[in-house]
Amino acid sequence: MKSRRLVLRATAVRDLARHEAYLRELRGAEFAAEWTESLIGWLERRAALGAQFGTSHPTIPAYRTFGYRRQATVLAEFAPGALTVVRIRFSGEDWRG
Repeated sequence: MKSRRLVLRATAVRDLARHEAYLRELRGAEFAAEWTESLIGWLERRAALGAQFGTSHPTIPAYRTFGYRRQATVLAEFAPGALTVVRIRFSGEDWRG
């Protein structure tokens, strides 16, 4: 397996920023920043491993979903050189929005 680089699409960056703002309101700036850094670090490690994992998307075969600590669901595309994160949804959120 070849390692991949992590790519965050603009939609995923917006999802992270929105969630970090929410966490900042609840738990403070330090907690929110650390939580976001932890998720990104975890994604970078998954990308570096090079393995494709998760559940295939029902309508877009190139996409897969996988969870992060039962706190988020990641929609990603695995390509030979990159793990591209398309969206990130957090516990309790509606995927249709």
